[in-house]
Amino acid sequence: MFGKYGLVLKNASYLTLFEVMRMAMPFIALPYLFRVVGEERYGTVVFAQAIVALFALFIHFGLDISAVRDVAIYRNNRERLNQIFSAVIFIKSTLALLVGAVLALAIHLIPALGGLSTLILYAFIACLADIFLPVWYYQGCENMKVLTIVRFLSIAFYTAALFLCIHREEDYPLIALLQSLGLVVSAVVSCGYVFLHDRIRLRIPPTTILVRTFRDSVPFFASRASLAVNTYMAKIMSGVYLSGAEVAAFDVAQKVLNGGMVPIQMLNQALYPNISRTRDRGMVRSLLRVVTLLVFGVAAALFTFADPIVRILSHGELTEATALLRMLCVQLTCSGFSVFLGTSVLVAFGHQRPFNVSVICSTVALLICYSVMITLHLNSIYLYAGALILAEMVVLAYRAFAARRYWLI
Repeated sequence: MFGKYGLVLKNASYLTLFEVMRMAMPFIALPYLFRVVGEERYGTVVFAQAIVALFALFIHFGLDISAVRDVAIYRNNRERLNQIFSAVIFIKSTLALLVGAVLALAIHLIPALGGLSTLILYAFIACLADIFLPVWYYQGCENMKVLTIVRFLSIAFYTAALFLCIHREEDYPLIALLQSLGLVVSAVVSCGYVFLHDRIRLRIPPTTILVRTFRDSVPFFASRASLAVNTYMAKIMSGVYLSGAEVAAFDVAQKVLNGGMVPIQMLNQALYPNISRTRDRGMVRSLLRVVTLLVFGVAAALFTFADPIVRILSHGELTEATALLRMLCVQLTCSGFSVFLGTSVLVAFGHQRPFNVSVICSTVALLICYSVMITLHLNSIYLYAGALILAEMVVLAYRAFAARRYWLI
């Protein structure tokens, strides 16, 4: 049994370490940032990053999902790997040019964005770096060791740079810049390793490969866009209708929530390429029990220790984030199951449509909730959290129904 799942467990371990480092090291600096720049300015940075993240959707499209599957299938075919890698980089680069032009126009035409132009520019550098950060390639090859080491170095750079460079309130734009530069370091080193060690070569891919690669990513775009809306709209709503302090509270609560999601997400990422090849239903059903124990255990732990966690991370500045985090533990419970049923079950067995439709339905429900709140002037971070919980319940219900329909669980 261990031998059968050995590679999955190994990659899950590297992925978990990767995510723990990615989240834990910035957590080290978070109390310092709140003390130096304050929750209002920190929230402004998060608000600008959330806006850029929505534009970044059109750069990544659905390539980060479809390319994993392609690499997993053709991992032993060097010529096809060259074509896949080159096609993904070429498509993302082209989309980045278009998105950059649209974002620049938006900054010029919308005064509210113009006031955040420096922060938006710094945040957009991360999008450009992410083009050459081939997480999808390492996932498909089921080799996360190198990426884990590289990301550790870049995160260590970012965390150390925060303490070295930010000493006054006026230094808050550097938060976005340093985070982007950390991604640049990670992209350069990890992409260089692909070229030197795996001998992947960037070439102008045939038109047929470009078209097929882009076409295969299209079904995943709607779900990725919907997922990003679900993730960032609460912060954007808080920034538009409330204040930077509320954005900061939401950011802290979601950061802790994302930390709780790390084990299940990493197991999911490690499972996806393996199940895509083997189509092992027995493995899925066995792991569902593990997921159940893990999800409820993490949710219970976060709910219990929400108050001390928030006080430590926010330097005692964001007490409202405690109640917010406890509310979002319900979202974590639903999300833990829906993530597993989505990529590792439905997509791995070739059922992309219910995967995509589930997220789109949740976003429709979320936008309806937000529209009602705006119309009735019911703006509160707790109402925004309630809308997120409802949206995640929609995802879980749809995916569970689809998985049962196809006899996958």
